[in-house]
Amino acid sequence: MSYLALARRYRPDDFTKILAQNHITRTLANAISSGRISHAYLFCGPRGTGKTTTARVLAKALNCAKGPTSSPCGECNNCQEIKSGVSPDVREIDAASNRGIDDIRELRENVRYAPVSGRYKIYIIDEVHRLTNEAFDALLKTLEEPPDHVIFMFATTEPHNLPATILSRTQRFDFKRVPVNALAETVTDVAAREGLKIEPKAAILIGRKADGSLRDALSLLDQLISFSEGEVTMAAATEILGLVKTEFLFDLASAIVKHDVPGVMDMFNVYFREGSDVEQLADELLSFISKLLMIKNNVRETSLLEMDAKEIEKSAELIAEVDTADLLRMMNILGEFNINKKAGVDPVVAMEVALASLAGLDKSVEIGQILAGLKNPGHSYTTQRPATGTASKLSYNRPSGYNPAPPQYPSSAAPAEQPSTRTAGASIGPHDLAEINKWWPNFLEFVKAKSMMQWSQLHQLSLEGAEGNTVTVGYTDETLPLKNLLAQFKSSLDEHITEFSGSKTSISFVKAKMGNGKINNGNGAALDSAKAFLDNHPQIKQAIDDIDGSISGFKGSV
Repeated sequence: MSYLALARRYRPDDFTKILAQNHITRTLANAISSGRISHAYLFCGPRGTGKTTTARVLAKALNCAKGPTSSPCGECNNCQEIKSGVSPDVREIDAASNRGIDDIRELRENVRYAPVSGRYKIYIIDEVHRLTNEAFDALLKTLEEPPDHVIFMFATTEPHNLPATILSRTQRFDFKRVPVNALAETVTDVAAREGLKIEPKAAILIGRKADGSLRDALSLLDQLISFSEGEVTMAAATEILGLVKTEFLFDLASAIVKHDVPGVMDMFNVYFREGSDVEQLADELLSFISKLLMIKNNVRETSLLEMDAKEIEKSAELIAEVDTADLLRMMNILGEFNINKKAGVDPVVAMEVALASLAGLDKSVEIGQILAGLKNPGHSYTTQRPATGTASKLSYNRPSGYNPAPPQYPSSAAPAEQPSTRTAGASIGPHDLAEINKWWPNFLEFVKAKSMMQWSQLHQLSLEGAEGNTVTVGYTDETLPLKNLLAQFKSSLDEHITEFSGSKTSISFVKAKMGNGKINNGNGAALDSAKAFLDNHPQIKQAIDDIDGSISGFKGSV
């Protein structure tokens, strides 16, 4: 007798053995028990998930000598004939090769005849979406009002290609992909029945490669049994299945996180010279980064991540300094690989571009932080260039306690004269006016955190000067109502500026001096800081050069 493949030998023969489709098998079993048997069923879902198998089991349940029953005996003549595919009452039709109107006309003629030995005449039509439109039209009337002894069972991977008139006349059941852990358990069980040992990680690799299909998983196990001698190891599974080694993915991701562009490219060149599949690398790396994203967001379930506890811990350490936003950007870059490949770009070139982009990826900064830094010179941005061959990284630092420190710039673009840092508690004197202009925006932000209402009025007035421990704020005819309102909260403002400066300080209101050269609203320092930041930041300068643009928009307030 010829060898029988594992996928056929271990094909489920009752509802309890159908894997990961409990929502379907339970519904069908209950329908049989209650006598609510439909005249037409539609089983749809990915390949290898049990659609045709479920149809056969349902056929046995309906025609079993002890039935209809949700637990067919599997021993009577009807069950044995259905299992062997020779039952005269159960006909399986491949719609891919019997898709014309003449085939359906023949079927319509045959449904009139009563079953030979069973209760029902059952037609299982596989890949039903392959029927022609004319064939569907010919089937429609029979499907809507079939003889009492006829039951149709349709199976398809593309239910969206079926006419609505067909869909509306069937009970639809959607099959799910079999989870990787369920596939791994089944593979391990089948291997044990075959007298073969299999490493747990190798079983997981088979489950991943099968992509939710039990048939594919058992076919892959068949292949590995032929390759292995007594035990299926992870190394053998990786080699035969063409998967990327987990260690290689960790090493590659580590080099990407460290912005080691030369290292990443060297690793890819070695991978390519070994004859490995470039597209497989893209898929595996994308899947790996998606798992890192889940780990970054505190997912630790081993079955979901398809990793053991040590690999999860190693992954968490790997991405400790990587933001969620950066992981999402990495996934987008790998998504662009598929776009470039479909556009006709050589896969090797597209992969090199993707890897270089991943390794050269700057750290993301929220736009709110950038805007805060532009509005407030007390916030600082620094561009830090890592080791040779790595990409630049933009980091953001905010002074604690609103300490009014000046903005920092790259050393090559630093202003000729850096302002001094004001220490809390220092006395405010007439000679400190220039310094007040620099830290006044920080104080406005301090007030904003305390009282949005007070800030919304105070920031529209102008800073006039300081004498002793009194800061004077100017108003015009247009802003007089704001001054009058703020005057009611003068004691609160005095408390705010005292707390901010560290010494007893008060605020007074005076008529603004027009054309005195002072910086109104305290925004001048922020504007200067913002302009200098944009002028001197290397990436922004590069972007301006790329688009042949210029910086503008500094006539108003920030």
